[in-house]
Amino acid sequence: MGRAVKVALAVLALGLSAFALYLWASPYLFLRALQGAVLEGDRARLERLVDFPRVREGLKAQVQARLLREMGQEVAQNPLAGFAYLFVAGMVDPLVDALVSPEGLAALGTGMGPGEAPKEAVKGWRLAYQDFRTAYVYHPEDPRSRLYLERQGLFGWKVVRMELPLE
Repeated sequence: MGRAVKVALAVLALGLSAFALYLWASPYLFLRALQGAVLEGDRARLERLVDFPRVREGLKAQVQARLLREMGQEVAQNPLAGFAYLFVAGMVDPLVDALVSPEGLAALGTGMGPGEAPKEAVKGWRLAYQDFRTAYVYHPEDPRSRLYLERQGLFGWKVVRMELPLE
């Protein structure tokens, strides 16, 4: 094997290694960008990083499903509890809107409400892969509260879902 072939194979191997490393590291780079956008309160950048309509709809569905389960048990014991559901269901939209905001994102996993947690809390976020196309961000104080990231193309990522323990 000639020297030129060995050099070409070495360059190819190095290029493939760099590609694989960047592919693996891309959600971590995305996490740093997301943390920076929350810390700076940069709503325009957050709009590019977070699919807010999709996150809001998913969280609304999660909260409403929880309410329906609880109200279903309550209605079996008290038929007037259905009216309470109508009242509570009307409060879901403002609650979700507060949670899916820069202030709400900063409070993720801290046990505090939107606007109560310091924005610096995002510096504690950690990332874990679920599979090749999905990763999630969580705070070590509450690993069940998560922001799910979905791969967009080969290297891009976007927040597409927020999951909160509703207990």
